[in-house]
Amino acid sequence: MSLELQVNYRKAEEKDWEKILELYNSLSSEDLYLRFFSYHRLTLEEAKKIVSGGDHYTIVAESEGKIIGEGTLYNDGEFALVVHPNYRRIGIGTEIVRKLIEKAKEEKLCGVKFYTLPDNYPMIRIGKKLGFTISEDVDEVFGYLKLNCS
Repeated sequence: MSLELQVNYRKAEEKDWEKILELYNSLSSEDLYLRFFSYHRLTLEEAKKIVSGGDHYTIVAESEGKIIGEGTLYNDGEFALVVHPNYRRIGIGTEIVRKLIEKAKEEKLCGVKFYTLPDNYPMIRIGKKLGFTISEDVDEVFGYLKLNCS
């Protein structure tokens, strides 16, 4: 018998900050380095900022009352993504990025982009799967997806 994971994707709400902080606290030092380019632990203030809106839009992936993924799209088209270690490689990150692309189109952004480290193979794989142009150098990988912004 196989159990299908039920995942709800939705806009983050202010009440989600604690669950987002729990998500980030589940990450290893390596995960944090891949996300922030440094060994940085998310603070309570930063978790509250993620859900506050303003210069960004955040989507969460929720399952059984737990936030298992988070993606944030900034007004300049850059986005960031985190998926709980126990829920990787099953399409959650890809679906979050798809939803961020939809939001970028609604907002008439000309493109979406990400920066990551060369070791962040999952993010690079998502970018390639979704049609991003990938530029790699020794220190950084840049992904860009042009959108029709007219």
